[in-house]
Amino acid sequence: MVNLVADKDIAEAAHALDEQIWRLHTMVKRGLTPEENWLVLRSGIESAQNNFITVARRRLSLAGDPLQRFSGRPAPDDPIWTS
Repeated sequence: MVNLVADKDIAEAAHALDEQIWRLHTMVKRGLTPEENWLVLRSGIESAQNNFITVARRRLSLAGDPLQRFSGRPAPDDPIWTS
């Protein structure tokens, strides 16, 4: 879980992305049928993710300062990669 403190536009975009992730998670958890296309199902997440990035960049770069990047990817030595 990630807690985000941001202005209204960024928070709304993050919430929309989170909703799409939960929708896909629920579908995967129940089991996908052969007729369900993974790329089509994932398109909602990708669209919401692109919107979040666009909104965040617009809102955060207003000062003109470069934005610092952080990655949520676990470190290479994290046990997630060997489990």
